[in-house]
Parts: sequence; structure tokens; C-alpha cells
Amino acid sequence: MSSKISDERLAEILGSDMAMGTSEQVGALIWELAREVSEYRAREAAPVTGETSDGYHTFNELYEYRMLYNAHAAHGWLAAGIPVVKSWRHSDGEECFGGGWFIVTAELPAGQVSNHYEAKHWGLFKVPEVETAPVWDGHTPQDAARRLRVEAEHERKPSEAVTDDE
Repeated sequence: MSSKISDERLAEILGSDMAMGTSEQVGALIWELAREVSEYRAREAAPVTGETSDGYHTFNELYEYRMLYNAHAAHGWLAAGIPVVKSWRHSDGEECFGGGWFIVTAELPAGQVSNHYEAKHWGLFKVPEVETAPVWDGHTPQDAARRLRVEAEHERKPSEAVTDDE
């Protein structure tokens, strides 16, 4: 952040020996800096939307990529014998987010992972549909990321495919 308070203004407030400013001068500087910070925040505080960008991708793009990668992962897991299902309802029978959304749940060897998607993406997830999703094991996003990392780091041979007996 570039300050609008110039060196000349600081010298004016604090005098030529900045370290020797009076409490009134220091108080004036603090109030002026607080005003500058408040004005900066008001100017710079833009609402976060799907079009908010990190300079490379927008949130909308990143969510789209995540959804497409997850659809591919779900198909691969299913082909490897890992249980993956989709449902319009959570395990308690309630519609996901009140309707218009569905949940995809995978039971990886490292643990359960799940994500919700808008109804328009239903057809991309070519996995079995169930009446209600499996009971959520309480995983957090951090738990899911750890479980995904464990699976990504573990090279499974075709003979190691998970079966219903496991």
C-alpha cells in the first residue's frame, strides 16, 4: 500500500527529529494513519465473486477444473473397484442444500471423500445413483485432502483393486 502521507507531512507532524514527537503529534499521526488505512480498505475491498482472480484463474474456472478432475477421478476409482456413488440426498434423506445440488461420495482405502455439485453437472458423473448418500464420516476438507494425497502417493497395481470384501 502506498501512503498518501508524505515525508514532508511526517516531518510537519513530528518536527525535524521524528523520534522526539510530542504525544499530541504522535496522536495526530496515528489518527491520520488510521484514516488512510480506512480509506485504503474501502477502496481495495472488492466483493469476492466467481470472477475474482488470483491473476491467473478465476474462482469459477478453478471450481470448473476441480469438478471435471473429480468426475475423471470418480470414473477411474469406480473402474478400479473403489465404491463411488452419487445422490440428490444426504444420508438423512434431506435434499442437498435444499435442492438443485447432488453429492458424490467415494470410499477410498484411505477414507471417505465427498463433494457437492450443481444439478447441471449430474450427467458428468457416470457412477451409480443411490437414494441417499453414505453416512458422512465427519471428514473435513483437510481430512479429504490428506486422504487424496495418500491415495495419489500410493501406486496401485491392477491386482490391488479394492473389492467388496475389503
